[in-house]
Amino acid sequence: MGVKDLEKFLPVVLINKNYVITSVNDTAKTMLGDVVGKKCYQVLYNLSKPCSEFNIKCPIIAEEEEVDTITLDFEVYLRAYGKLPLGGMYWESVINITNLSVIRSGVFDPLTGLYSRGFVTGIMEKLFYMWKRYGEIFSILFMDIDNLKQINDEYGHLTGDEAIKKIGQCTKLYLRKADVAIRYGGDEFLIILPKTRRSEALIVAKRVHRCVKELPFVTKLSATIGLVEVSENDKDIDSLIERADKALYFAKKESKGSIAVDKNNGEFEIVK
Repeated sequence: MGVKDLEKFLPVVLINKNYVITSVNDTAKTMLGDVVGKKCYQVLYNLSKPCSEFNIKCPIIAEEEEVDTITLDFEVYLRAYGKLPLGGMYWESVINITNLSVIRSGVFDPLTGLYSRGFVTGIMEKLFYMWKRYGEIFSILFMDIDNLKQINDEYGHLTGDEAIKKIGQCTKLYLRKADVAIRYGGDEFLIILPKTRRSEALIVAKRVHRCVKELPFVTKLSATIGLVEVSENDKDIDSLIERADKALYFAKKESKGSIAVDKNNGEFEIVK
């Protein structure tokens, strides 16, 4: 998204010397309603007097371009404002960012920086639809950290969190641009590999697997991976994830710290 595209999403109001809103862009009109003719400080901040009387910088008083943040009644606002070349006209753009961290946490896992499970659900369903409709193949990896409970018990939960974080970094380093890494649960990661067959997915899995093994840490780290390619037998995305979970469970049982490849016939191949 370029600057011009971003501008379309920002509410902007034009103000005269008397603090009266004289014009608004489409975004401001959608967000604020019909506010032309009203005082800017009432509309933007629900104040009874001009901003300057509350020690808030005002474009009319300052007559300069500036970007800052202010806090009013526990609400945090990101502001940009300035003076237009036209005499006696000013502009201001304000966004309430109080819940920005809440919005971000709905998209990204705060510990690893990977996508959160809830956010990617729609992406996964879209991929499955593309598979059913157009035959666009894809694969997934289901990865679990080995012996995390033991690490927590012996070194503490902060060290366990650091292990999760470091292993998350391996997925960032060794995935391709189109691949999507998700922190699926406590010590589980789900990796989506669009337009990728089982053989290609195994190459990616080996890279991530090797990265985990080579991580510098207080104790040896390893992970177990279940790998599946979507097939005609999968009814929905949940059934595909269930197969990946079964592959992971098989690898854990047969050879912890390995990769189990689902061969789409009910059999698994262990790769170390």
